[in-house]
Amino acid sequence: MEREEFLKLAEKISIGIATDEEVRLYNTYYNHLEGKQSFWNKSTLSLKATIESELLKNIKQQIEKERLPIVKKLNVWYRVVAAAVILVVTGSGIYYYQKQNQILLHKAQIAKEIQPGGNNAVLTLANGKKITLTNAANGEIAKQAGLSIVKTADGQLVYTVLEKETAAQESSVAYNTIETPKGGQYRVDLPDGTKVWINAASSLKYPTHFIGNERKVELTGEGYFEVAKDKTKPFKVLTDKQEIQVLGTHFNVNAYNDENDVRTTLLEGSVKVHGNQSAHFTILKPGQQSILKGQEIAVKTVDVDEMIAWKNGLFLFNHEEMGSSMRKISRWYNIEVEYKVNSNKDVYFEGSLPRTYTLEQTLRILEKAGSFKFKIEGRRLIVTL
Repeated sequence: MEREEFLKLAEKISIGIATDEEVRLYNTYYNHLEGKQSFWNKSTLSLKATIESELLKNIKQQIEKERLPIVKKLNVWYRVVAAAVILVVTGSGIYYYQKQNQILLHKAQIAKEIQPGGNNAVLTLANGKKITLTNAANGEIAKQAGLSIVKTADGQLVYTVLEKETAAQESSVAYNTIETPKGGQYRVDLPDGTKVWINAASSLKYPTHFIGNERKVELTGEGYFEVAKDKTKPFKVLTDKQEIQVLGTHFNVNAYNDENDVRTTLLEGSVKVHGNQSAHFTILKPGQQSILKGQEIAVKTVDVDEMIAWKNGLFLFNHEEMGSSMRKISRWYNIEVEYKVNSNKDVYFEGSLPRTYTLEQTLRILEKAGSFKFKIEGRRLIVTL
């Protein structure tokens, strides 16, 4: 990168108009240039100080608000301080915070770092054919009984109806399945217009045509749904432990097998939730979350932005215990986690991190914020406290 181009990036960051990609590019070249003494003359050192001052000012403002902003309020601020994230950790009644002089700016990216997840998934068609979406070319990848299946450049799978359903299609149903590995995510636009975002280590099984008087899909892991309204055909999401029924609404379902419970969070509309082993059900209102544990369903009010932070490219921890937080990190970076932790110490995470960070960047921030250490051996992360 030429000197002039680098300085233009720095100026854009200093006044808060840089894009996320420009911030990442700036970070990549910063450490390389930092070792060249001839580069850092009076003017460039002054610009460097301006950038760091701007970052620090924004961070102070967030601290004064007592918590990091929710996703809806984060966008503008994130563009300014994308290179400096505060993570707060509480443990054993002690509240730690990242000191101002420990702001992690401009860390060099090394080749052996474990990269964050991305738009990775495998589509299995009804005939058993598997298509690796990660490597498939953009554009139409398959046709099925009057449907066109298109992969877009931004990680979406779009189903488009090409012709009216025939009598044969209306009387039979075939299922496709999309699966994301650890370190993967994907979005699917179903034939009825419903949009589904699928988190890492998850799968969605769905029909190529919704026939009869209902629309039914099966989910493992985590998914965010924006269901197309159709009062004549309720939309149902089945998991191993519960069933959700809606007409048209936005909600998130966390049904990972390694979690202690199944959580359904409603953003708008209404949903009916009941466990597979119980006749009891509950109807959620916007801002509420149902928690299914065993055969019991509890309901509480939550910050919905926290529940869908993953969809918006963030880790957002709100006094979240270490085990839950590390499971999120494990899924996204495709790693295994081993604990060497004093069981008498309770550790909680609070704060926000972009999911675009490499594993090393994320771990460095966590280490600076808390009293624990991380060690990486291959794809195994060892946590000590």
